[in-house]
Amino acid sequence: MPSDQHKPETITPVTHRPPEQQAPPRAVAQAPFFWPAVALITLLLCLVVFWLPSQIPERSLPSVTNMPVSSPAQPAERAELANAQPEPALDTEETLARRQKAQRIADALQLRRAELEKLAVERWASADYQQVVVNDERAADYFGNREFDAAATYWQKALGQASTLLGQVESVLKSTVVQGYDALEKLNSEEATKAFDLALAIHPENALARIGLQRAQNLPQILTLMAAAENHERQDQLDQAMMLYREVLRLDPQSAAAKEGMQRLAKAMQDWEFRITLSTAQQALDAGDYAAAKREFQKANAIKKNDPVVVEGLAQTERGLLQAEIARLKQRAERATAAEDWGTAVSHYQRIVKLDNTLAFAHDGLARSRERQSLDARVQALIDEPDRLFSNAVLDSAKKLLREAQAVPAPGRKLQAQIIALQEAIARADTDVRVSLLSDNVTSVMVYRVGRLGQFERKELLLSPGDYVIVGRCEGYRDARKTVTVPAGIERFGPIDIRCTEKL
Repeated sequence: MPSDQHKPETITPVTHRPPEQQAPPRAVAQAPFFWPAVALITLLLCLVVFWLPSQIPERSLPSVTNMPVSSPAQPAERAELANAQPEPALDTEETLARRQKAQRIADALQLRRAELEKLAVERWASADYQQVVVNDERAADYFGNREFDAAATYWQKALGQASTLLGQVESVLKSTVVQGYDALEKLNSEEATKAFDLALAIHPENALARIGLQRAQNLPQILTLMAAAENHERQDQLDQAMMLYREVLRLDPQSAAAKEGMQRLAKAMQDWEFRITLSTAQQALDAGDYAAAKREFQKANAIKKNDPVVVEGLAQTERGLLQAEIARLKQRAERATAAEDWGTAVSHYQRIVKLDNTLAFAHDGLARSRERQSLDARVQALIDEPDRLFSNAVLDSAKKLLREAQAVPAPGRKLQAQIIALQEAIARADTDVRVSLLSDNVTSVMVYRVGRLGQFERKELLLSPGDYVIVGRCEGYRDARKTVTVPAGIERFGPIDIRCTEKL
C-alpha cells in the first residue's frame, strides 16, 4: 500500500486496580501534565493524517517491459492536455482512486504486451506494436508526473491497440502459412523458409508450418534433383528420370512438380511400351503366327483400351486364327478320309461347319463322310457277325449292301477288304451243307423250317448254314428234341441221331 494511507492507531489496554493498589500520592501529584499530553498527541495525529501525506512524493510506476522511459510528451500533446480543464484540487482519496485505476490498466497492458512478444509480434506487426510501446511510455511519463487521468487514457489506448493485435494472430498465422506454401509452389526456398519460420515463431507447434519448413529446407536439393530428372526425361532416359522423381517425392511427398513429372513419365513409358508391343504384334501377324499376334495385341489393348489400330489388329488376328483353324481341321479331315476313318472325318467337318457355315467343301465332306461312315458300320457289322447271314432276310439285305459297297468309286483299301470279307460271308451263308440224320425207323422226325421227314434209319439233307430244331415223336415215348447249328463253309455235317428213348 502507498505510504500516504492512514495507519491504524494502536490502543493499549488499561489495567484497573483495586483501591488498595492505587498509585502512591506522587502519581496524583503529576496529574496536571496529563491533559496537555493528550492535546499534543491529538495534534500530532492530525498532522500525520492530513498534512504529512501531501509532503511525501508519489512513488514511480515500476517498469515491466525493461524499456527506457521516453521523454515527456511532445509539445503538441502537452498543448492538447493543457486545453483540458485544469484538474481541481483533489482530496487524497480521489487521487488514490485515479492512481489505482491507471495502475490496473497498466498491469493489464503489460500482460497483453507479454503475450504479443511471446507471439513474435515485432516480426509481423512491428509498426502497430511500436504504437503500443509509444503509448505505454507516454502513460508512464504522465504517471511519473502524477497526471493519473492522462496516464490512464494512454494506457487504455495502448491496451486497445494490443488487444486488436492479439485478435489478428490467427489470421496472420494462416496467411503466413499460405504464403509459405505459395512460395514452395513457386520453388522459392528463401521466401518459403522465411514464411514458415515466422509461422513457427507465432505457433511453434503448428504442424503445417513444421512440414512446410522441412520442405523449404529440402528445396535446394530437390531443385537439383528435378533439373537432373528433367534432363534425363528430355533424353528419353525414362528409368533414370523416374528414379530421380521418386527421390524428390521421398524428400517432399507434396511436390506437385515431381508428381506431374511422374505422371508425364508414366504416360511416356506407357506410350513406349504400347508402340513396342504393337510392333511385335504386327510382325507376328505378318509372319502368320496368329497366336503370338493375338497375345501381343491383347497386351497392347490392356495398355490402351480400344485403340483403333489394336481393334483392327485383333480383328485380323481372329480372322487369321479362324482360317488357320479351318485349314488345320480340313487337313485332319482329309487325312481321316484317306485312312477311311470316317468317324474322325465327320467330327472334323462338323467343327469346320460350326466355325464357318458358308464353306461348301465342309458341307460336302461332312455328307460324304457320313455316308461312308454308315456303309462302313453296316458292312463291318455283318463281317463281325456272319451268323446273322443264316437268316434269309439278312442274307438278302447283305447282298444289297454288297452291291452298294461295290458301287463306291475308288474304294480304299479298307472298303475293298470289307467287300471281299462280306462276299465270302455271303457265299458261305448261301452254300448248302449236306447234313446226315440217323433214327430208329420208329420215331417220326420233323425238321423246323424244312418239314416232316417221317420214319427212317438214315437220311441226308442239303441245308443252308444256320440253326435248326429237329424233333422226334413216338407213341408211348417222350418227344426227342435237338437244336443244331449247321456251320457254313463245309460240305458235310453230322450224322445227327434223333430217336425217342424215354418211355412215358
